[in-house]
Amino acid sequence: MESEKGKDEGLTCFPVEGDVTEPDMQDRINYAVKKWELDHLEAIYEHSAKGVFSAESKTFGTVILKINPHITQLQSEYQMLAQLSGRHNCKVYAFDENAGLLLEEHIFPGTTLRREMSLEKRLQVFLQIFQEIHMPADSGATYLNWLEHIREYCVSHQTAVDMASRAHLFCVEMFGKYPDRVLLHGDLHHDNLLLRTDGSYAMIDPKGIIGPAIMDLPRFILNELDTAHSCSDRQHIEEVIRRLDQQSGYPAADIGKLFYMETVLEYIWCLEDGEEINRHELEIADYIVSSHLPGHCDRTESSGQRPPDISAAQ
Repeated sequence: MESEKGKDEGLTCFPVEGDVTEPDMQDRINYAVKKWELDHLEAIYEHSAKGVFSAESKTFGTVILKINPHITQLQSEYQMLAQLSGRHNCKVYAFDENAGLLLEEHIFPGTTLRREMSLEKRLQVFLQIFQEIHMPADSGATYLNWLEHIREYCVSHQTAVDMASRAHLFCVEMFGKYPDRVLLHGDLHHDNLLLRTDGSYAMIDPKGIIGPAIMDLPRFILNELDTAHSCSDRQHIEEVIRRLDQQSGYPAADIGKLFYMETVLEYIWCLEDGEEINRHELEIADYIVSSHLPGHCDRTESSGQRPPDISAAQ
């Protein structure tokens, strides 16, 4: 494992955070190829000055190269992965802070948890990872900071102020009720949990945000809307929350509030980025926090087909 902070010459050519230009992407790629002897680069994701590539390294084998000039984002990911030694974390090989480069393990076969058809199995995998990854943390950005940001955004733009304020209050409530402060993944859902060849799952793309451990539950619930289920979306979310209540030790009422908070958080982020809004999710979240979770989903597991693309149907 390697952490490099400007020891190499020539790093001053890279712009600092907030000073990002489009042509800089190729400069960073060329620098990473030379620095870590990379070959056979293939783009997985590329947008503006950010990118994710698969590559072959003479030292580490098949790797993932992440390029992001917003250093704090990469730094948070590096710090969380570097501190974890369990089987559920993606290994991190090298970090060049000045250049905005992170070299990580390429997980094979890399099938996402979304492709697992059984809700029971998805919950089993998720909760095992959830219960093993959190470590005490006492400084850094918090989940509450995220909620404060969206509330300020809504007030300044005079949009969704009531929703943002309610979500913020739920977050404040959870920070007051649960005294533990741990390093959270911050985006712990199906597509960030990848299958290894030995049958275990590893997490990728942590945000390294701080808060009570319970704050890592709601993103998984929100993404359950994208899975195949034999009942309505609302009933399915009720069932997921009910099972998490039984298996995680956290009460359904608190989990429901955080599901609402997470849904509003995504809604506001979509507003900020000019992306399409999913009002269906908001309706379910509003119902969940306004009810006592009556009824439940048919527990018969779906089988034999891939999860549908529900976004196309809404």
